[in-house]
Amino acid sequence: MKCFRLLSLAAAVALAASSAYAADPAAQKAPSTFKPGTYTATINGHNAPMTVKVTVSKNRIESIDTSKNLETVGVGQVALKKMTDKIIHYQSLGVDAVTGASISSFALLQGVGECLKQAGADMDKMEKQVEKHPAGEARYKADVAVVGGGGSGLAAAIAAYQAGAKKVIVLEKLGYVGGSTNVSEGALNAVDPGRQGKQGIKDSVDFFTEQTLKGGHNKGNPELVGYLTSHAMSAVEWLESMGVKFKDEIGTATGALWQRSHYPATPSGNTYIRTFEKVIAGTNGGIQVLTDTPVSSLIQKDGAVTGVVAQHFGQKVIVDADAVILSTGGFGANVQFRQKVNTGVWKEVKLDNSIGTTNIQKAAQGDGLRMAQKVGGDVIGLDDIQIHPCGTPGTGLMENIRTSGRNRVFVNIDGDRFVNEGAARDVLAKAIFAQPKGTYWVVVNHLRYPSRDWVDANGATIANMVALGSVVEAKTLDELAQKTGMKAADLKKSIDDYNAVVSGKAKDKFGFEANNKADKLMTEGPWYACKKVPTVHHTMGGIKINTKAEVIGTSGKVIPGLYASGEVTGGIHGSNRLGGNAIADVMVYGRTAGTNAANYAAQK
Repeated sequence: MKCFRLLSLAAAVALAASSAYAADPAAQKAPSTFKPGTYTATINGHNAPMTVKVTVSKNRIESIDTSKNLETVGVGQVALKKMTDKIIHYQSLGVDAVTGASISSFALLQGVGECLKQAGADMDKMEKQVEKHPAGEARYKADVAVVGGGGSGLAAAIAAYQAGAKKVIVLEKLGYVGGSTNVSEGALNAVDPGRQGKQGIKDSVDFFTEQTLKGGHNKGNPELVGYLTSHAMSAVEWLESMGVKFKDEIGTATGALWQRSHYPATPSGNTYIRTFEKVIAGTNGGIQVLTDTPVSSLIQKDGAVTGVVAQHFGQKVIVDADAVILSTGGFGANVQFRQKVNTGVWKEVKLDNSIGTTNIQKAAQGDGLRMAQKVGGDVIGLDDIQIHPCGTPGTGLMENIRTSGRNRVFVNIDGDRFVNEGAARDVLAKAIFAQPKGTYWVVVNHLRYPSRDWVDANGATIANMVALGSVVEAKTLDELAQKTGMKAADLKKSIDDYNAVVSGKAKDKFGFEANNKADKLMTEGPWYACKKVPTVHHTMGGIKINTKAEVIGTSGKVIPGLYASGEVTGGIHGSNRLGGNAIADVMVYGRTAGTNAANYAAQK
């Protein structure tokens, strides 16, 4: 087996191999001399301005401090660490940005560059490209190959290893792992008698199944849905067995329709990824992760899938495997493709570049679909595209104040309520599109943040959001109306109407039903408003699978050796996915795919 060095995944967790850049014994000199000292520069990162502090000796960059940053956990912060390691290792700025986190990467390069200029560096020499990559071909052998290192892919890899696979290789096209799971809020729907019972919530697997099917307009496959809902709680327990801690209180993700959403005790879906990284590190190479390695095609022999072909920069990578799992995510960022298949629920909406996506641009391109189809895989429900109501204007990302949870009011640009805030996502999005300019404000006062300076799961603070203008803060509703351009009388009436429902004095004309334990009266300031727009969030259509996560061919028969899990699959969520069901899907079917792929490989 020919091995080659890839970038490490994170500072403290090494996956495929230990960090290539930590504590380099052969400390090289920089191609320029400096005036020794410590220099600082402030530049704009992805989420907020960031301070970079660089310490240099006469001929070396000794350290780079980026601790004063608010970059996204699991994405931007990983990029900062990897870029710092590379700059110090190569003693140069001529290194590649981290794929999928280019804004954070280039921000660091800019900040370090400004510091080096202050130190009198020869910038032409410092910026000369020095990072090199292997050429030729590298070949690997694995029991199971997993295409995609997002939540579902890593879950599948771990499950395969736990089921007896001796060697599992994960190939990820980005420069880090985690995918969309990394930047999600982490809500996982499951029927949990223990936690729900303590809150007086009545629930059942049958009811969960019924809501999932109806929420998807009865387009989901009942067998796939039933498998999802009946195995969701065991997925929660599986995650707990690996170290994930969930909050005791069960919540309700936006569009979940019921209070069964489990949230990690530490913020966001990155919790799952951090846990998976630790588990993978503990396999001592049993699970190997290759980043910056996009897979281009599957290898097929006598009808069975037997490996993958990929590319690591200029090097061809071949992995011969007894079984392959596709966990490449959806196609929400592929504007051309999503427009082509948009013949369903959103056919009246042009899903062009004016509508952003919550997905990572370089990742959600539909690669897995194309690979599966080339080997005879069937696809289902490609027109089932979910639009989320809380995208950020201009990007589509779900930054700033989220619309999850309770105690928030949706008002249009005039300040009028126009929808049941607890409705399904497609209902919310359709109502938003019907509003003036297709936008709205989320108005809150009971923030879940302990203070204005508390750093949230995305690496931002309310104070920072207000400073950047993405969130409007006011002491009174009159002030909020003045700052946002809403009509004060309309805004006040909207809040009064909402409070009347919460207090039980009135029945909401939009159908909102208050939860006496979760919803609070919105009376005192400070008040916060954040402008939102609909955004492409999830593509429910994809590769056709069965409850074993085996890929079904166009002939109606299983394609031997090929499995799929996560957003790349179709047939589960119908034409509308319930909030909190994506992470459940990722974990349930990722675990299932890994287990069954390992069992298949053992029989080879």
